[in-house]
Amino acid sequence: MSDPVYLFVYGTLRASAEHPMGDLLRANADLVGPGSIQARLYIIDDPDMPGENSYPGALPSPDPDDRVHGELYHLTAPDTVLPAFDDFEACSAQWPEPHEFMRRRASVSLADGSQVQAVSYLYTWDVASAHRVASGRFTDVATTVR
Repeated sequence: MSDPVYLFVYGTLRASAEHPMGDLLRANADLVGPGSIQARLYIIDDPDMPGENSYPGALPSPDPDDRVHGELYHLTAPDTVLPAFDDFEACSAQWPEPHEFMRRRASVSLADGSQVQAVSYLYTWDVASAHRVASGRFTDVATTVR
């Protein structure tokens, strides 16, 4: 039997965002609870729709004080969910490289102090023109997401 697969989400896939892809996640996963990863959160202006669309991107950080907050899920159907999310995050084989997001391993800190190894979709492109969210909470800038 393989190890359980966990997914950490921090933006539009959170339950409160009510995104259709989040519905796919919750139909094929169990919420473990809130958590955080060592990273910096940015709001990215969509290069295909500048000024009209933006989205969150977490970039790994060497600073342990940098935290991005989100939700940890235990995937009950990883073979269904992960390929769909790879395509949604434009990092499947059908998308040209370099990919804007990559599915990478992350250590998730939970409220009880425990750590869980998970995968998350982390940002890979330059963030020089992006807006940093110092709190690491997407809910601080997306007020309709709680």
